[in-house]
Amino acid sequence: MEKNILRLTIAFLILTALPVNPKNLKFAVVPKYYSLFFDESGNGCKDLAAQIEGVECIYRGPEKGDVRLQDKIIEQLINEGVDGIAVAVTESNFLARSSLQKARNAGIPIVTYDSDFDEPTLEKYGDLRLAYIGTDNFELGRALGQQLKKLRPEGGTLLIQTGRPDSANLNLRIMGLRSALSGKTYQDSPGKILQNDLGWTEVRSPIPNYDNINRSVKQLESVLRVKPNRVDAFVAVGGWPQNNEGQYRKMIEPFQDKLDNKEIVLVISDASDIQLRMLGDHLAHVNIGQSPYEMGRQIISTLLKIVEKQNYEKVIYTPLRYCTPVNYVTCSK
Repeated sequence: MEKNILRLTIAFLILTALPVNPKNLKFAVVPKYYSLFFDESGNGCKDLAAQIEGVECIYRGPEKGDVRLQDKIIEQLINEGVDGIAVAVTESNFLARSSLQKARNAGIPIVTYDSDFDEPTLEKYGDLRLAYIGTDNFELGRALGQQLKKLRPEGGTLLIQTGRPDSANLNLRIMGLRSALSGKTYQDSPGKILQNDLGWTEVRSPIPNYDNINRSVKQLESVLRVKPNRVDAFVAVGGWPQNNEGQYRKMIEPFQDKLDNKEIVLVISDASDIQLRMLGDHLAHVNIGQSPYEMGRQIISTLLKIVEKQNYEKVIYTPLRYCTPVNYVTCSK
């Protein structure tokens, strides 16, 4: 009898000493809106999660760039009991005061990706997000500017296309672009409009499309239609006009001669597979690619470390790719 009790006691001690299987962890990725770029971040998240037992990636965002829709989705995910949230910030102050405050109060760790909170929000809510994962947006802007200078070394007239004018990551890109072209250092983003700075002049302030693909294509078309050219360099700090391949091709093909003769130079952010196809067809001059797939992978890795109370990096910058009609075949993810 005593031996049986001893065996049972030993067996119980062994079982309790073994590591407990972790509960299934659900990590959510919330993009600004569905697009080729953001969908790649979802793919990266899902692919890495599938390789880790007990981990799931939920990719869910609004159909269009709308902070209130994004806010509602975050609240849904909180109610569903997710274990961590990665968000591409649409409007810093709004999200920080609303759904992301609720997530923090619920003990759900938050990281940002692609677009971080702006500086005032980071100062006010410094502990709201635990990490940023994505592009060094100032360096992306510099890369756009450096490539433009190679194509038009004498300078020219420039129009910058952006998304939301209050988007912190896009304003950093604009500042990097202006710095590369002007040689100046700016204290605050987006810097100052170029006025004959080393030969570069902006025809107007950056034109916002509010993450509307149709609007972004029409904006570029209106620039191309002008005769004679008022603008000889067009830089999109996001990939908006090329997000719909059919629409972009139909719009731009009548202006192929302008592109071939470099009457206007097109430098566009991002380098999805369809963008690279169009680059190979000389429907743009340069694409600077980001790494959204890697962002998705790093989201899972970082949130898992946070939940398991391991050391993690507070800022993870993902690499850039410099894509031209010469190297477009190999300039892939």
